[in-house]
Amino acid sequence: MAQSVYQITNPKAYKKAGPNDLVELVPPPGGHPLIIPKWVPETLVYGIVNHEKIHLSGRTGNAKTKLVEDIQNVPENFQIICRALGYPVLPLRIFAVEMAIFEAPSELWQRRALADGNTYDELSVLIQCLQEASQLGGDVYSVIHLREFGRVHSSAVQSGLPDIMAEGDILSPGGERINGREIAWLCDSNYQDEENSTYTLVPLDDALKRRFTLHICMESLTPEQEAIILQHVTNFYHAQAAGPQKLRAGNRQK
Repeated sequence: MAQSVYQITNPKAYKKAGPNDLVELVPPPGGHPLIIPKWVPETLVYGIVNHEKIHLSGRTGNAKTKLVEDIQNVPENFQIICRALGYPVLPLRIFAVEMAIFEAPSELWQRRALADGNTYDELSVLIQCLQEASQLGGDVYSVIHLREFGRVHSSAVQSGLPDIMAEGDILSPGGERINGREIAWLCDSNYQDEENSTYTLVPLDDALKRRFTLHICMESLTPEQEAIILQHVTNFYHAQAAGPQKLRAGNRQK
């Protein structure tokens, strides 16, 4: 088989790989490596560095969460891809927000809270994350990660997102201006580019869909790609098993 899996830690091999070739990311400690077409992690890193509004979509089980975790939790992956694309290597900070906690558009901004028997308006988790991200400035690649925004309670919640995902300053409920120019947005869902509502609970809001500047649709691997990965994994375990055998043989010769 002509194609192989290219190691991201091997600069020459990684540079040689084409956009559709399979690359192996560095796994987190104790985790399994992710093998994925090269264009996917590179496009994600491109979007983060350039403060894009990214829609990461695909069926359940297509490794969307795994991809984000390996970029976030294994700095080496993000750094190598930044260097390969010619971008400055800066720390990455991802602020994850679960969309299922919001029941109405107004709760994206603030919600009623209770303290000492009194109620008051409390800034939402999303607005708090935006405030913290804006304070980091340009010394960090900041990302607001909206997790599973296709599984909100209703499409009305989505309708409130375009106002927050605005260009430039974001005006908080308290009147504070939040600089959103240096913040990337990463929204993952089961939506598909061609069949938007097939794998989700609610249809994708049209205004929100237009707000995205970058779409990454993770498709299932082809049978050929699965065969390449299987061969790669088999070779790896054969090499692991052969190591101790060679060592024992060497000891016997001594």
